[in-house]
Amino acid sequence: MRIDKGKLKYAADTALTLLVVLGTLSLAWIGLTKTESIPVSAKPKTGETTIIQGDTVIVIDAGHGGFDGGATGVNTGVPEAGLNLEVAKLLEEKLKKCGFTVIMTRTDENALGSTKSEDMDARRRIMELDQVDICVSIHMNKFRDSTVSGPMVFYMRGSEEGKALAEHVMGNICELTGRPLRSANPEDLFVLRVPKAPSVLVECGFLSNAADEAKLMTGEYRNTLAEVIAQGIAEYLAAAKNGDT
Repeated sequence: MRIDKGKLKYAADTALTLLVVLGTLSLAWIGLTKTESIPVSAKPKTGETTIIQGDTVIVIDAGHGGFDGGATGVNTGVPEAGLNLEVAKLLEEKLKKCGFTVIMTRTDENALGSTKSEDMDARRRIMELDQVDICVSIHMNKFRDSTVSGPMVFYMRGSEEGKALAEHVMGNICELTGRPLRSANPEDLFVLRVPKAPSVLVECGFLSNAADEAKLMTGEYRNTLAEVIAQGIAEYLAAAKNGDT
């Protein structure tokens, strides 16, 4: 029997993507159900942002923080929370240069509450604001297969606007970082479900992969990621304005 190598590769790629998605969902569930209580006094920073009518408002959510470090690097042991914040701050800077109003869910190393539940409630209050036009959550990935690498972008299942936003962001990431094109993935996760506006979760790379970890540890690569995410967001907004999404 002759084997169609193209179909075989497609099936393998599809299976790998499904495994990675399932692994990401498992990590998200663990994070959402953790209730460890550690004193943290940080509060959301929305009060520092003035929103003027007509502004395009973008929420940037730096995932984890404080007692919740998230995934850790395979070689360095670096927690993702700090890397998330660094990419988020770079993204904030670039989006502000584009003329957008930016609200950060957190601006320092702390969580937004003393428990995971309090932290997620605080993020919810920011993401649910009526003025928000886009919400983007920044994370680092982890998977049991250390050969899996590269950024991934998720959007809320069933949201056509979210899908369009995710495809713009994913396309720019792949093109400008030299990665093979990877499709955006539909899911039902807290940071995608809660916002009223189109939202995406960007997994910047796999800390379980040594090559990804090494790149994510460099300021140059984090800056490149922030640049291409901002570009994808700007392209989506321009397309939406013209009715091309």
